[in-house]
Amino acid sequence: MNMKIIDCEQRSTEWYQVRMGKVTASHFNDVMNKKSGRETYMMRVLAERLTGIREETYQNQDMLNGIELEPEAREFYEWVTNTPVCQVGFVELDTDVGCSPDGLVMDDGLIEIKCPRVTTHISYILKDSLPSTYKWQVQGQLMICKRQWTDFVSFCPEYLKQPMWVKRVESDPALQTQLAGGIADFVTELIHKEKLL
Repeated sequence: MNMKIIDCEQRSTEWYQVRMGKVTASHFNDVMNKKSGRETYMMRVLAERLTGIREETYQNQDMLNGIELEPEAREFYEWVTNTPVCQVGFVELDTDVGCSPDGLVMDDGLIEIKCPRVTTHISYILKDSLPSTYKWQVQGQLMICKRQWTDFVSFCPEYLKQPMWVKRVESDPALQTQLAGGIADFVTELIHKEKLL
């Protein structure tokens, strides 16, 4: 499958339109979780496909702060690493699946930015590993974008001693094979349910 980059600003009207009814990397954790989140996410994507209307999702203050801080975090990363980041809108794997990475880095990297509260940020620093909640998102973005690594960035300007923590995550073909199977099952079930309605 060939990926297709759609050049639009993230969180713009066009961006929401392009990703509507698609299974996206930010929800791959739901797709792979057979117990919780999967059915709720499936109903949301199904409703978007059937109605063409995007369902508003809840965003708490932490999420809104993260969205607001993302450009600053990207600039800080570029400054610290002396590496430019190319922003993209949406990357389609096919008509059903895609992702919105926070940036392309060089020829073979990605950046995924999180701007958590201080308690979460220092927890990431102490554990010094990719938080499991983001495992499928990161591997999915690598798979879709055909990249070799992601710099997972936690940015928290309130923690002056270390406002940015970066963890390099390598592409994992075994995890990506597992994820591709989970996505295929999810999309098959989604299409089946769509035909019933």
